[in-house]
Amino acid sequence: MYSGKHEHMTPAQQAAQDERAQEDLRHGSFQATQYSTAPLSDFMTRLVAEEIPMLDSASRQRVHELLRAYDGPIIETQEQLPAQIRQLLDLD
Repeated sequence: MYSGKHEHMTPAQQAAQDERAQEDLRHGSFQATQYSTAPLSDFMTRLVAEEIPMLDSASRQRVHELLRAYDGPIIETQEQLPAQIRQLLDLD
């Protein structure tokens, strides 16, 4: 029903397509992550941002509280996330 070809997409859909190389997706810099105060790397900020909308409001609030209270090095992998956040995001 839907085509991945650009000629069948609206201009907004075409602009939303991210054609970066995998290396850029993993290690690239994204404007939106520049403004985050979370103790997360750019990649982890994007990962958590993709998962947060799937949580109920109480769980989202708890993830934000845990990240604000976190006192440690920048989190760069899922394994480095606090256990309670991994559990809430169903990453275990």
